[in-house]
Amino acid sequence: MKLHQLDLNLLLAFDALMTQRNVTRAAHQCFISQPAMSHALNRLRQFFEDPLLVRSASGMQPTLRAQSLHQAVRRALTLLEQELSREEHFEPASSRRRFVLSTTDYVECVLIPPLIRRLKTLAPRVHIEIEILRDPLPETALANGEVDLVLGFDEYMKVPASLRTETWLTEPLAGIVADDHPEVGETLTLEQLTVLPHVFHSPLGTRDASIDTWLASQGLKRQISVNSQSYMSAAAIVAQSDHLLVLPNKVAALLAGAWPLRQVALPADLPAYHLNCVWHPLHDRQPALQWLRTLLRSLI
Repeated sequence: MKLHQLDLNLLLAFDALMTQRNVTRAAHQCFISQPAMSHALNRLRQFFEDPLLVRSASGMQPTLRAQSLHQAVRRALTLLEQELSREEHFEPASSRRRFVLSTTDYVECVLIPPLIRRLKTLAPRVHIEIEILRDPLPETALANGEVDLVLGFDEYMKVPASLRTETWLTEPLAGIVADDHPEVGETLTLEQLTVLPHVFHSPLGTRDASIDTWLASQGLKRQISVNSQSYMSAAAIVAQSDHLLVLPNKVAALLAGAWPLRQVALPADLPAYHLNCVWHPLHDRQPALQWLRTLLRSLI
């Protein structure tokens, strides 16, 4: 006798029959016709090779086999009903949940510090774990819950159509140069943008960016002499050289305030970056992730 050979809907019929001890009342309980319930009882008898319920002067009486089965079936149905009716709830103030974010140093610099500050008040026991974003996106890890959210720019993220995506921020680009750079004023010309040596920040190891595509459309090309996957190392290089670093405006302001660097405006019409949040549709309605997405977006 194998479970996969049993139509599990018959267990609902069996429970109703054992509760009502009457085919008509059991059919009413299951919202089916009396003939359909009689057919279900016959199928149950065939599967279990037992009469299960026998007519008597006082109604249908269960066999010993039916009584034993009903205890197990009722427990199973009760557990299933409880689980299906349970509303998943998330209490930030008391939660000890660990959230895993796959992202780049932009989010670590701009978004994580204010998040930690807010969590101290709203959810002091919640733990945030950062994983460095790699290419391709961790689709399997998002599905099985090993990673909760991916945060990054569409500049270098190729998001599969099977995942959910929201654009949270459009970030203009800016430049930073050494404080004492002799050739750069407050604004870069297009010629300077193409002549100055660049440190190229590439968190996923790519070789070009949307700015390069835009320049190519103008018949131009910039001079990249250093590739770096970290804003900190890129800033250190720029602070001690005549190089230019093009990066999102918010990070440019942070680095210029912490290093001997100054922020400079770029020529108009350069493309902006778009910060996206990505998650798996399996977790669309998970209260904890809904809460975290709302909180993160409020900090931008």
